[in-house]
Amino acid sequence: MSETPFHVKIRIGDRELEIGGSKEEVLSTLDDLGSIVEKVTQAFNQKGVEVQTKRKKNGDVEYPNIQHTTQCSEAIVSLLGTDWGKTPRAIGELREGMEANAIFFPKSTISGVLSWQIKKGVLRRWKDKKRGYLYVLNEKSD
Repeated sequence: MSETPFHVKIRIGDRELEIGGSKEEVLSTLDDLGSIVEKVTQAFNQKGVEVQTKRKKNGDVEYPNIQHTTQCSEAIVSLLGTDWGKTPRAIGELREGMEANAIFFPKSTISGVLSWQIKKGVLRRWKDKKRGYLYVLNEKSD
């Protein structure tokens, strides 16, 4: 009788590690998980290893690579917290940036979250005659 394969997937940020084999082999490997994660982290941080930092959508527009989240507010803050987000962005650009990172919310949800974040002081917005409302992170002065 052959043993059923045993697989474990571990996600750390936007990186994923998959371990497979017999149950005993995988469990044995998990005992060394700390050193494995350390080695993988070092490998990703080595010079010469290129990590994707931009995702393209519509062929020519580049969007930042952000960590996947199920929270619309986290996705917005992550996008606007990048160099890309230092330029004021319209709601459509924020939506496209999220979609380029496989994060999908309806425009109505994004609009509501943006309004809420403005009221909380997380974001600032103003109206541009050509582009509509533009959003940036609110830089708080201490």
